[in-house]
Amino acid sequence: MAHFQPVNFGKYLLLAKIASGGMAELFQGKIVSVKGFEKPVAIKKLLPHLTQDNNLVNMFVNEAKLAAFLTHQNIVQIYDLGSIEGTYFIAMEYLHGKDLRAMTNKARRREVPVPLEFALYIVSRICAGLEYAHKLKDFQGNPLNIIHRDISPQNIIVTYEGEVKIVDFGIAKAATHSSETKVGIIKGKLAYMSPEQAAGKSVDHRSDIFSTGILLYELVTQRRMFEGTDLEVLDRVRKGEFAAAEVVAPTLPGRILTILQRALAHDPDRRYQSCAEMLPDLEEGFSDFSVRPSAEILGHYMKGLFTEEMATELSALQEAQTQITPVEDPGSVEPTTVTGAAGTRERDATPERPRRWLGIWAAAALMLAMVLTVVVKQRFTPPPEESGPSPAREAAAPSQQETLPSSRPTPEQAAAALDKGQRVKAAQAMEALKSKRFPQAVALFEEIFSADPAGKAALAGSYAQALRGHAGMIRESDPLRAEALLKKAAEAEPQSATSYFELGKFYTARKEYRKAIAAYRKAVDLDPNSPDPRFNLGFLYAQTKDYAAAEAAFLKALSLAPPYLDEVYYNLAMVQNRMGKHQESLKNLERALEANPNNTKAKEQLQRLKAGG
Repeated sequence: MAHFQPVNFGKYLLLAKIASGGMAELFQGKIVSVKGFEKPVAIKKLLPHLTQDNNLVNMFVNEAKLAAFLTHQNIVQIYDLGSIEGTYFIAMEYLHGKDLRAMTNKARRREVPVPLEFALYIVSRICAGLEYAHKLKDFQGNPLNIIHRDISPQNIIVTYEGEVKIVDFGIAKAATHSSETKVGIIKGKLAYMSPEQAAGKSVDHRSDIFSTGILLYELVTQRRMFEGTDLEVLDRVRKGEFAAAEVVAPTLPGRILTILQRALAHDPDRRYQSCAEMLPDLEEGFSDFSVRPSAEILGHYMKGLFTEEMATELSALQEAQTQITPVEDPGSVEPTTVTGAAGTRERDATPERPRRWLGIWAAAALMLAMVLTVVVKQRFTPPPEESGPSPAREAAAPSQQETLPSSRPTPEQAAAALDKGQRVKAAQAMEALKSKRFPQAVALFEEIFSADPAGKAALAGSYAQALRGHAGMIRESDPLRAEALLKKAAEAEPQSATSYFELGKFYTARKEYRKAIAAYRKAVDLDPNSPDPRFNLGFLYAQTKDYAAAEAAFLKALSLAPPYLDEVYYNLAMVQNRMGKHQESLKNLERALEANPNNTKAKEQLQRLKAGG
């Protein structure tokens, strides 16, 4: 990216070339407008020599028109379609991350296979996005019957923040399109097709389900499902011939094997009949793990996996920024815009997370935000005899705030009080912290404290952040060292709840529930107005079968009015049902649905309890 010369393109500024294919080029860019307004975007430009081919232009335009209808947190958002000086383009949401192929390849090289819980989480998000697309209707209420037709690793992006996005609806078809693919014509990547698609037969949404099953198979077995030459792969896909997952990976949980068996059935009638039918089975699998997988936790994994790449990409963008001449008014060339259905859809079951961008204009603020802690949602798992709902959805929650005495000087004030040599080192430590080079930041801070102990009190907050960041990087590979770093962070900043909250999450993941409870209690003592540690305490008390304490913790969390009220009501209802308080459980499930009518698990559990299940 460093060799690309930034160039104006209508109201957009192209910063870097991301990729080039047989039909289009993809650029990283931003909208530039008056008064310094900027917005990161990705620009997909049809190759110039193809603009004379009406069929290709129509395919390109249809992709944008179709994708503009799709407004879902697990599908890339299309902003704009236009033509500038004869060049057709699509402007879309910029995703700072890697596709699933790059992710799995890097994990293989690093010998850190994608954990099972992340595989389930990623595929569950793919199912959520596909279900939305499959069921989408036009403005007249007519089903669009959208089929993606190319669900493959290259078309699934996992961002560094842990968001999962489906991209490239270039060969997707809707029932209303006049350019319906003819029977016998094969489009898509051979190794990720359904048998009926590979045979050139008519396909429906169940073809996407088979392709999604292939992604899950490859994530959990760590091997390709179909291999060989193109002709060999095509023949095997048509016949549905592949090594059974239980043979390739005999230690896989039975729950995952059952999901694969249904998703990969050769006969579409024997598969899951919708992604909505597959999704609960995936989410039920979350209960096999001590901590429910989430975007936040997946994001930590991605940042650890691609630390070097993130630094390189950031450096390349910084270099690109130095070549840019500020533009006050981008000119009068305005593209033709196709407006999607944003703002007109019903709210999804999972609220859309705020998008985080790593643009240079926001790098400093974002790096600081990254070190703040977000609560890890968990829920009470019903006993085996109950057919309880799958885990409550992940919701954005307030981050734990640093609790610092008002008399403490800022890091900048503390650095100013140091001698010249230590001020330079303090600046280096803060830069390392912002760049997430946590081990280096820790070492620099400790050198400063060794030379000038007076600076430790004021720099303690930044030092604790670096310690927590370092612990997050090694918590899987060296848990004992990670625990020591978190304890050190708590000692460095004893009046902050954040380090104790992180310790609680760490111990929960290791199923050391007594230690986790003690850590969360300390966080509650230091920050009594935060609902997050109380919510997680409720989960832990339920895990240890102290249902009265769990009920009290969830009730206290409710009194603090968190933004994820429906989750608290849902978990409270599950605990109360276990306690025999069936009427209270019913009422709280109803309250969960009042807070979020799209909480399908609360709805299912309410129906089950009313039916006497």
